[in-house]
Amino acid sequence: MWGFAHRTAWALAACAVGLVFGNAAVVAQQKPQPQQPAAANKTPSPADVCYGLTGADAATKVAACSEAITKGTLSGGALALAYLNRGLAESGPDSDKRSKADYRQAIKIFTDAITVSPLNPHLYIQRGVVYQTIGEADRAILDYSDAIRLAPRETLPLINRGVVLYTRKDNNEGAIADFNAAIKINQREISAYVNRGIVHRRKGELDKAIQDFTTAIKLLPDKIEPVQVKLVPDSVTSQLAPTTDDTKKRIALQGAFVYFQRGLAWYDKADYNKAIADFTESIRLNPQDAAPYVGRGASYMYKNDVQAAIADFSTGIKLSPGQAFAHAQRGIAYHRIGDADHALEDYTIAHELTPKDPGPLVNRGIVYYTKKGKFDEAIADFDLALKLNPKEINALINRGVTWRQKNDADRAIADFTEAIRLGLQTADILRLARKSGSAPDPEVAQTADQVANAYYQRGMAMIDKQDYEAAVKDFESALEINEKDSRPYLGRGAAYLKLDRPKDARADLERAIKLAPGVASVYFERGAAYHRVDDYDNAIADYSEAIRLEPKEPLTYINRGMALIFKNKVDDAIDDFDRALKISPDDINALIQRGFAYGLKKDFPRALADIGEALKLSPGNPTALLYRAQVLALRGDVARAIDDYSDALRTDSNNPRIYASRAALYNSIGDYNHAIDDLNQAIRLRPKDPNPFLNRGIAYFSKSDYAKAISDYDEALKLDPKMAPALNNRCLTRAVMGQNLDAALADCSEALKLQPDDPYTHDNLGLIYLKQQQYAKAIAEYDASLKLDPNRARALYGRGLARSKKDEGPAGAADMSAAIGIQPNISNEFNRYGVR
Repeated sequence: MWGFAHRTAWALAACAVGLVFGNAAVVAQQKPQPQQPAAANKTPSPADVCYGLTGADAATKVAACSEAITKGTLSGGALALAYLNRGLAESGPDSDKRSKADYRQAIKIFTDAITVSPLNPHLYIQRGVVYQTIGEADRAILDYSDAIRLAPRETLPLINRGVVLYTRKDNNEGAIADFNAAIKINQREISAYVNRGIVHRRKGELDKAIQDFTTAIKLLPDKIEPVQVKLVPDSVTSQLAPTTDDTKKRIALQGAFVYFQRGLAWYDKADYNKAIADFTESIRLNPQDAAPYVGRGASYMYKNDVQAAIADFSTGIKLSPGQAFAHAQRGIAYHRIGDADHALEDYTIAHELTPKDPGPLVNRGIVYYTKKGKFDEAIADFDLALKLNPKEINALINRGVTWRQKNDADRAIADFTEAIRLGLQTADILRLARKSGSAPDPEVAQTADQVANAYYQRGMAMIDKQDYEAAVKDFESALEINEKDSRPYLGRGAAYLKLDRPKDARADLERAIKLAPGVASVYFERGAAYHRVDDYDNAIADYSEAIRLEPKEPLTYINRGMALIFKNKVDDAIDDFDRALKISPDDINALIQRGFAYGLKKDFPRALADIGEALKLSPGNPTALLYRAQVLALRGDVARAIDDYSDALRTDSNNPRIYASRAALYNSIGDYNHAIDDLNQAIRLRPKDPNPFLNRGIAYFSKSDYAKAISDYDEALKLDPKMAPALNNRCLTRAVMGQNLDAALADCSEALKLQPDDPYTHDNLGLIYLKQQQYAKAIAEYDASLKLDPNRARALYGRGLARSKKDEGPAGAADMSAAIGIQPNISNEFNRYGVR
């Protein structure tokens, strides 16, 4: 069967793989000497505002710097810093020109001072800081090097040069050498330990990083009072640079930063409890800094404390708007709890803030196709992500999944194949690493897992194409990369079910549960596997267990509801669709399925209202049009139903289900030629599906083209030798043709073995015996049919004919009269079959 939902979204893109917040460098720097900050009980001076001591916004800082400069009270380093801060705060038209002019003036002041005092190392340090701030790394390094030459026992130029080496030149080893030299001079130099820890973390040496951060923490006072007011660090400095003479505040800022950095290292080690503890201490010391809130939120995500994560991300965004990472992570959190609208909002903001990052686009696309049913919008996002990075495997995989949802298996397979090609070399490396027992690089492992997922997804697309052997091969390739992933076992089990290998199927499906006990998605996927082979009882049982484990996933309720419909439990199905909509009120799939369920109950106003609402949310949605057509057909509005099928095909021309459904409607109104045309298309799209062959055979039979009908039944039985309806219809067709009646008897006998209580088969056997003039046997078959359905016109009329031929005229006449009362034109059917 087609049409039930798949939970196939790959892991969300950019899911907190690595945390980097703000400027991770700690620049050791001297305080600007000539100007002292204002006392706490005095109004801040323009210089205080300019230096960033008051938390003023950029425009206010520009005005304050300008006032401080024009007053003429500043000189030397203090004046240079005023120019630098004004340049950094500039915005608006021509701001680049104004900023560059200010930077040049700051540099000129220090250069003039150096000309007068060429042996003063502190002047070189100050000019180096200016060069570093405006991104001129090489000149900054030269100035710091001159300062080191002039003052070899000073730690400041060593630390600052080390910072430039790793932040601007990617020279981690050179940076560590400088920090080592600074620590050798002063073993209590906190900023040297912190920066060396940052470099170790960059290199993946997490234990060394944690050791350095811990040493720095031990050098801090035992008791640190938190910052009481919001302090924005001076633009020249980083979080650790002193911006005030208040030692307590400076130490609090130092402590907050060091705990934050150690929290990042614990996060990288996946020790989220310790990470949360460090981020919490950082927040205590400096509650106005957004970064530790975001770090703690990311840690809560891995602890599955999603609400706490959302609260932290929201605080971080409030403190420091414009953080793409925080919006992306909060989007993931909202996504997890099924809040699609807020997730879309955050992903959109993250994309606007970082338009060249494919991650938010991939995640937004996943929401579109999994939560909103907006497949075209999803594909547009994946297309843009791949335009930004053609090697974005996650975008390829999710676009492939979306093509599957749009019933375009060929495009899906093309995307999965490209994902496999891009990552295959990495996956091969991982195989070798696992065989040798060595630990793989995390990035290699991540790419290899993506390749395994691409194999899995391609296997599922092969199931869609009914190429079950190819599907099994793909699932086995996925398991070669990651034998502990439950999904390939589920997929292979589903393929084995289709290949009529129930023992192998059960083994794989049970293996999946053992690998992931208590995981809702595994029960969901096993339920979907049973669903595909029409085993609705097992499907419902697994969906129910998935709901017990994860009661807030709307997709599981939708699938269970669809399975319940096939068990004729329509009211129970509606209850499930109601629950899905309570969780996700604008879930298009839930609205469509509930509308169809109401249609089955003949509650057409509600049915059309639900599907109409789905079409408002997603105009032109082909699935909604398909189901509305079915509801209209149930209501007897054939013309409008055909229009809806046709509209659906305009946007989803590769959907065999729409062709098959429209063909069924054409067949019901006697338009067999159009029915055959549509079934030709369904067969073209699904050449291994026996159902379109069966239905085309029925259409040919209705046209009295019996040879073509038998040919189609033959094809259906080649694809599914146990297809009872095909056996039954071939039996009837052979009986009507009057040729090879023994073969007809064999077909009906085999059909009865498969469906012992099928009255149609007994009717067909009765017809054969009528033609063979074996009237007693004919009567026995029609009796068996009437035992199952006492009001069957075909059985009554056929028994009446047999009785009449057997000299039981009155009884025969009574049977035929009763049949005509039920179906007035029943005699025409038997005349057509050549029996009078």
